[in-house]
Amino acid sequence: MKFNILEEDKMRELGFTDHAKTRWYLCKRLKDNITFNLRISKKSLNGEIDILDELCLQPYPYETMQNDTSTIIKKGVDEVMDKLRKAGVIVE
Repeated sequence: MKFNILEEDKMRELGFTDHAKTRWYLCKRLKDNITFNLRISKKSLNGEIDILDELCLQPYPYETMQNDTSTIIKKGVDEVMDKLRKAGVIVE
């Protein structure tokens, strides 16, 4: 997966912050304590996506689970990814 950085105001409009001046960061709540987290380096454009259970700060393995919550999380991840693709942040 490849990432692109848009103009600063567009990144902020999408919900990104850059409190750490070397990278853009996006955190979206998917359900209760489960979040979608994306970090993109401003210099290298390398990025990392994590789906985290914020209660225990561990990865949430929604892709390997078969329950209602994992289905909701998968739908939420797909929606965030689609929005970022349409905006041009995620390019493949």
